[in-house]
Amino acid sequence: MMSALLRSTALSSFLLATFSSGSAAPAPPVAPADLPNRGTFTFYFENDLFGGTDDRYTNGARIGWSSPSLKRYSEAGMLGGLAGFFDTVPYVGDPGFEKNVAFTLGQNMYTPSDTQAVELIEDDRPYAGWLYLGLGLIWKNSEERNSLVINVGVVGPWSFAEETQRLVHEARGIAVPRGWDNQLENELAIALGYEKTWRLRHRVKRNSWDWDLLPYAGVTVGNVAINARTGTEARFGWNLPDDFGTASIGPAATTPAPVEESGTKAWSHSLGAHLFVRAEGRAVARDIFLDGNTFEDSHSIDKEPFVGDLAAGLSVNWRNTKLTYAYFVRSEEFRGQKSDQAFGSLTLNITF
Repeated sequence: MMSALLRSTALSSFLLATFSSGSAAPAPPVAPADLPNRGTFTFYFENDLFGGTDDRYTNGARIGWSSPSLKRYSEAGMLGGLAGFFDTVPYVGDPGFEKNVAFTLGQNMYTPSDTQAVELIEDDRPYAGWLYLGLGLIWKNSEERNSLVINVGVVGPWSFAEETQRLVHEARGIAVPRGWDNQLENELAIALGYEKTWRLRHRVKRNSWDWDLLPYAGVTVGNVAINARTGTEARFGWNLPDDFGTASIGPAATTPAPVEESGTKAWSHSLGAHLFVRAEGRAVARDIFLDGNTFEDSHSIDKEPFVGDLAAGLSVNWRNTKLTYAYFVRSEEFRGQKSDQAFGSLTLNITF
């Protein structure tokens, strides 16, 4: 896998939004009053061209923003009166946690291996796209992080996956896939995800070589997916950021907002870098991108009930900015799939 990681240099551009953030010279932690407090922006980009292919899970792009750390959800005025309700929910509204509200916009696309065939390929996965908006609640401290996210969107032609892929392929001079007439039908697509991450080792040193271990577990329900998952991420490096790692695009993924402890923004340390490995296993009861449409006949294929991911990567953090590259290998997702899938991921986080 590492040799494939070194070979991965191709990058297909799909930009939903562009943000910038100024950086200053490395400096020790500073008080919150000394820096703007506008939250964390995240841009995810995943593509199989990093793995030298152009099929199956072929592209994912997502932008997200989470609020600054809050004492109560009601401090996030964009939720109106609904925020006050979450403050009363046991555990979710526990005053012992820092809280964030997160918003996301994303698009995923999936194709069979032979994208030049016009006819339906019955023994390969369906053409499918998903365009969605997400709302998430995060509650965390230095030892654990919880996220509860609802994503609502559409699967089918209204996801504009065909148009997006055509635009990118034409811009890069790549043959345009010809089988999108066989994609899943339009369907309201909802996924509700919860995930909990623990930090097994509380880091005391803040400006030196260090490591931590971040096991996690979660569930997803909805007509998009029904699954349970567990995994862990191990990190080792210099000046580790005060967050809980960087996951792939998933139903419970949000902006990885840092923990702000003891009245300081701990993410504002000087330059740091770390290596990480991440492993995840999923038990899958439903996957609309393999099972097909929920309420009408469509192309479908028999899925595998258990799927695993293995990833390795490098992350560089400088004050309020973190850039991560990861290379993923995913086990077979459906019966008859001829090989594992490899894809790469770029993630940019900027905390304002």
